[in-house]
Amino acid sequence: MELTNKKTVLVLLCFRPVLAICVASAPITASAPVPPPISQPPTAVPSDPQIKSLCAKTEYPDLCLTTIAPFFNGKTDIASVVEMLIKAGTEQTKQANATATKMAADPKYADDPKTISGLKGCYEMYDDALDNMQNAMDAIPVHDIGTIETMVSAAITDYGTCDDGFTRQPNPVPDGVSPMVDINENLQNIGSIILAITDLLH
Repeated sequence: MELTNKKTVLVLLCFRPVLAICVASAPITASAPVPPPISQPPTAVPSDPQIKSLCAKTEYPDLCLTTIAPFFNGKTDIASVVEMLIKAGTEQTKQANATATKMAADPKYADDPKTISGLKGCYEMYDDALDNMQNAMDAIPVHDIGTIETMVSAAITDYGTCDDGFTRQPNPVPDGVSPMVDINENLQNIGSIILAITDLLH
């Protein structure tokens, strides 16, 4: 009986002059909250067919796409793609440098001067790689392909030299294994991608 009375009151209210308000508000109270729109992440992999085509010509097409993503500016000509990749390689080299610096200060290496020395050698190599990447970047506007290739190749060598500094190191670093090996492998692969796409400028 109480439920019937409530329904009657609701009907009577809807026939009063506030009918428009009642009708207009009904769907709002009856429907679920609308979720906010989902925004695309700023580092979404470029879907441009030209970018995919260029990356497909490299040894690491998936890495190529994800490396370009944070720096993709909508341009798809080869020189612009090379520039984006060099910017990405530069940024990741800076991150590697910060990682090596942080590891060198880790207390677990306090009694391991050879490992600390190796890590210090790494961030010296990263500094050199950054200089080489900048020289490669400077060569793009003047279309100096030889300099781009030489400087990127030098950066790849720098990453390998970092790892070489840990050959036959004692624990806690396993014999002959660099604690930066995975990071350096990724950087070397990015360098390989840059060279492959730069070669298309010839």
